[in-house]
Amino acid sequence: MGRTGTLAAAGTTAVGFAVLGLTLGRRLGDGSRGALVGAALGLAYLAGTFLPRSPLFGRTVSSTGTRTTFSLTFDDGPDPRHTPEISRELAERGHRATFFVLARAVDAHPELAARLLADGHEIACHGADHGLLAFAPPSRVRRELEATETSVRRATGRAPARLFRPPHGVRSPWLTSVAHRCGYRVCAWRGHVFDTAEPGAAAIVRRVDPLVQPGSIVLLHDGDGSGRGASRAQTVEALSGILDRADARGLRSVAVGELVGAAA
Repeated sequence: MGRTGTLAAAGTTAVGFAVLGLTLGRRLGDGSRGALVGAALGLAYLAGTFLPRSPLFGRTVSSTGTRTTFSLTFDDGPDPRHTPEISRELAERGHRATFFVLARAVDAHPELAARLLADGHEIACHGADHGLLAFAPPSRVRRELEATETSVRRATGRAPARLFRPPHGVRSPWLTSVAHRCGYRVCAWRGHVFDTAEPGAAAIVRRVDPLVQPGSIVLLHDGDGSGRGASRAQTVEALSGILDRADARGLRSVAVGELVGAAA
């Protein structure tokens, strides 16, 4: 199911909650109150599904209390056009990042996954093929985790970090609990950069700037989850300015696993 279809289905579900509340309210003699309860349930469902930091469907990792580090994270790769340059610049400047990879991209470019680890970065799970998981049953969530783990092990000889970022941060009501049972923590992020919209490198730097703060987790992209091969060259171009701001503030980007461990 694509993003548009998922949004439509979620909206239909929310309306369904309202209708259910109205029906129950009428049976209990208070239709208006039932409708309000149903609408509240519908809104809660939408918030839990589409707000990555919402605790309604389980807590996610989005920031920590560290004082000198933060985490740059990159989704949807690896991509041979962009990932090597991002990995190299980070490493050369003494920064490390977490790359939330897709199993299909790792299968296509296993040497890039190995390169990320060689450069000192962390590889974590972003699922098999960037399919949205708003209505995914537990078995599908487990398959997504297993697919990425298998691909990363085959490419690098090592398992990915036990961190999972569902595509677009979209979660079914049980996704977080299933991930936890599989040994994974669900990772969100702070703020909205929207580098995939290609607003220009200067705009990306400007949007990231307020997010470069102690303990913050920042979302960027080194690949195209849609599979259409969109360029992430603007993100690559923006990276130098982002790191300049971090250096000026005495902050160093580290892998999310290290960030979370430092705050434990």
